Amino acid sequence: MDPAEREYYHKQIVEAKNKFYDNNIKKTVFKNKQKLECTQKVSQDFDIKKMMECTVFIVPNKNVIYYNYLIFKLYGNESNQPILYRYFKGLVETLLSQYETFEVHVNLKSFSISACRRYYSMITSSFDDNTLFTEKLSRLVIYNTPSIIDQITTILYATVKDVVPKTVYYYKESEAKIDELFDIRQQQQQNTTK
Repeated sequence: MDPAEREYYHKQIVEAKNKFYDNNIKKTVFKNKQKLECTQKVSQDFDIKKMMECTVFIVPNKNVIYYNYLIFKLYGNESNQPILYRYFKGLVETLLSQYETFEVHVNLKSFSISACRRYYSMITSSFDDNTLFTEKLSRLVIYNTPSIIDQITTILYATVKDVVPKTVYYYKESEAKIDELFDIRQQQQQNTTK
C-alpha cells in the first residue's frame, strides 16, 4: 500500500469512527466499553487486511517496522488480535529474511493508561509469544512518548523488561523524527529542486 492510499484509507476509517459517535453520543462514563463497540463496528465495516497495512508496515529499504497507534486504536480489539499478531509476526519474519536484526518504530500519540489496560493482553502476548521478537529486536523507537510512560512501563514491565534498554523515546521532536524516518524532508527538497 503506497502512502497516498494509506492516507486515504485512514481518512475513511476516521470518518467511520466519527459517524459511530454521531449516532452514539460519546459517554463520559464507561468510555472503554463504548470504544470497544466502536472498534468492533469499524472492524466489521472495513477490510482488516487494509487496516493492518495502514497501521503497521515495513519502511522501504530499511530494517524498520513502523506501527501507528493512532490508526490501530480505531479498530484494534481482542476479537481481531490473532490476525493482527500473525500479520505483525509475518512482517518481522520478512525483515529477518533480509537482515540480521530489525527495529520497531511506534507512534504512541494519544496512548494512555486506559489504553494500556484496554490492550494489555494484546501487548503482552505479542512479546511473550514471540521470543524471536525480543532476541532480534535491535531498537524500539517511540514517537510522541506519553508523559505517563513510566507508569505504562511499570504496568508492562514483566513483559517489556528486556526491551526497555533498547528503547529510544522522542517527545516534542517526534513529527520531525517521523519525517526523517520516511525521508519526507529529503523528498520535499528533491521535488522543489526539480
